[in-house]
Amino acid sequence: MIQTRFVDEEYDIDDGIVLWRHQLVDENGVELTATQVKEKVRDALKDKRFNRQPKICSNCVRVFYAEKDEEKHHVDFPIYRRYYDSNGKKVRELATEVGWIASDPTEVNTWFDAEVEARNQQTAGWGTQLRHLIQLLKRFCRSRSDWDLPNGMKLTMLVAEGQPAYRDSIDLVFRELLKKLKNRLASNKLIQNLAHPDKPMLTRSANDQNVIDLETHVGEALDQLATLDRSDTNNADSARSVWDWIFKSDRFFADFYEQREEEEEEKKSALLEKAALVSAGAKTSPAGVLGTVGVANMPHRFYGPERMDSERSGS
Repeated sequence: MIQTRFVDEEYDIDDGIVLWRHQLVDENGVELTATQVKEKVRDALKDKRFNRQPKICSNCVRVFYAEKDEEKHHVDFPIYRRYYDSNGKKVRELATEVGWIASDPTEVNTWFDAEVEARNQQTAGWGTQLRHLIQLLKRFCRSRSDWDLPNGMKLTMLVAEGQPAYRDSIDLVFRELLKKLKNRLASNKLIQNLAHPDKPMLTRSANDQNVIDLETHVGEALDQLATLDRSDTNNADSARSVWDWIFKSDRFFADFYEQREEEEEEKKSALLEKAALVSAGAKTSPAGVLGTVGVANMPHRFYGPERMDSERSGS
């Protein structure tokens, strides 16, 4: 569920429907088209109590909370059909305006989790910082109600493509990301789906207006940040003022920064506590919790019992 921060308090809920392909046939056993299935779902969702009845969109059926809103206060129902191919592999296809298109709604999450893990293995914390940078860029792009900028998928791909090297200071890293985005969009405004590189671009063309607008607003943010390079503005108050302008907020970035530091401290404390328990002869409870109650943990070595036996005998 996506909730905006503006006065309207808009809600956008996505609730996918997955149906078996063999069930999607008419009374004669003829397979239904993507459009026909969306029509059936739309009709099933109709309710006389609605001020505005559900509508078929390109990749979903939309149910409205309000009568006049086209984009605000709605629930989207993307419709998938699933079946097993000749190799026994489960296939999911999305009902689109051009027919059934292979689309696994879980693949993007799988790809992203793998990216985070791989980057954390390469540099400790780099993958976690990828998540944080995406959160910050999304927050920036949704900071003004009159902005119409790329959706979360496109922003995720841009950050994954151009993530700067890891640094402890997230403000410096985010500024570096904005610089890389500005240069990247100045030379190329096409955005690829890195989770599905074999599929069409996420952008319709090299001149999508929301991507052009993103380049413009990123440039505005960088202009604000450039003011901090002067000697008379090299202070915390000036930095807070600039970041609050960028996020159109009151202490949003400062709170974000402090929350991340608290999370890191909590992780360190938890690890130190477990290490102290292990050193003192920790026990494992019936629930599998490490502590002072339960079965004592036996000494072990990663290289196996044979090596331990040789150590005991002194050989």
